[in-house]
Amino acid sequence: MPVRHLTRWLPETALLLILAFFALRELHTFPAAWLDDSLFMIVARALAEGHGYVLPLLGYDWPNPYILAVGPTLIGPAALSIKLFGTTVAAARIPMVIYLFLTAGTFFLYARMLFGRRSALWATTLVITLSAFVNTGKPVLGEVPAFFFLMLGLLCLHLRCRSAWFTIATGIAFGLSVVTKLPYGLIFPALAVAAIFVAWKRQWHELRTIVVIWCIALFTLLAFAPFLGALEPGFFREINIFVFGGGDDLVLMNLLRRDPFQLLRVPYLHYSLFFILGGVGFFRTRKEFSRTEAATIGTLIALFALYFLNGAGWYRQLLPSTLLLTLAVPSGAFVFLGKRLGITLLIVIMALQGWWQYTYRGSSRSTEAENAAKVVSERFRDTDLVFLAPDVFFRLDNNPHWLYQSIEMEQATRRPAEVSRRMEETQCWPVVNKVTEEQKQEWAKRLTPLSGRYFVIAPPSPCPQS
Repeated sequence: MPVRHLTRWLPETALLLILAFFALRELHTFPAAWLDDSLFMIVARALAEGHGYVLPLLGYDWPNPYILAVGPTLIGPAALSIKLFGTTVAAARIPMVIYLFLTAGTFFLYARMLFGRRSALWATTLVITLSAFVNTGKPVLGEVPAFFFLMLGLLCLHLRCRSAWFTIATGIAFGLSVVTKLPYGLIFPALAVAAIFVAWKRQWHELRTIVVIWCIALFTLLAFAPFLGALEPGFFREINIFVFGGGDDLVLMNLLRRDPFQLLRVPYLHYSLFFILGGVGFFRTRKEFSRTEAATIGTLIALFALYFLNGAGWYRQLLPSTLLLTLAVPSGAFVFLGKRLGITLLIVIMALQGWWQYTYRGSSRSTEAENAAKVVSERFRDTDLVFLAPDVFFRLDNNPHWLYQSIEMEQATRRPAEVSRRMEETQCWPVVNKVTEEQKQEWAKRLTPLSGRYFVIAPPSPCPQS
């Protein structure tokens, strides 16, 4: 009996081991730290060092910076890990690995309740072999932690008939999802669509439940609003930047207008396949969902796809839509191809995804930022420098000669007045940043190489210049 019991859990155990391999493999270096997650790690380090929830800009600690679009549910765990294990990329990513496991676990439980254990195993395997899931989840970015809270909310939404506490937990989880990553605020219009749908069906009790969930989610978000900088005047300008690019003229479907052929790349063809299979799977199993769940999930899939098409074309903006579709991809495959061919297709997809991830596709393994930080530490300890490269600055010790400046602050409307003044005071300091090939030729006499594309860029002479 015990042996049979252990054998029954072999598939789940295998999934845990596969996820552990991909999540912990080269935690410090792959994917290479880059702009956004390094920016968040700088805030986490400031919190760990007792400076508060601030972004240090040119020596000024900007409290609750609204340019982050992430909240304390992301920054707090990273700060605690840095406090315990030191200021390293790996330390900051330890909580992210935990979020990866929690996300995979809630995804499996929800899929199992809807489609059964076998289908849940297939769907979860598709998720953990997807490089976009792991390579977005390992860095301190927020998409995957926010998706964990979203899945937790959907799980509680499915169980709400068992207890009123599940209804309350649904609202809190949805609210924390938005706190973790602001674009998950799309849950609010998704719930509104669900409310309209059930009202049309005259399900008044269900409508009241949605209203309660919506209000609890909003109150949860408002409770964390100060950390998000929502009380600052520039917060709503940032919302405009996130959704519409921040221009004076709102450009809808920005990606389709600018570069529609980008959608022919492999990741987006992969999404198209999942959209078809997942759509068919959801339609075939629609009786397993309540109307509220169906409307909420369907609207979220569509809204995140539109959010991606309206933005800069980053796949991580499309990731929540992909993951939600994956819930029903196995069912869709079986409907289209039957059981045997459907299983064959799923195995092929998982093998290709696993190979893609195993061979480090989709993310950089570059160590140039780490090497540049070592050179700076060895050769420039007494040199005044302004760092525009957060992935270099995060790795450095605290030094009064070294100041960080976010490239987002180039727009005057996005920076506090104190930062504008300090930018004038430091405009003749050398800058550390990446340099393009064109810039290398233009600034050849002003560049001191550090590592790869990173250079110390001397100020123009005479200084200041416009």
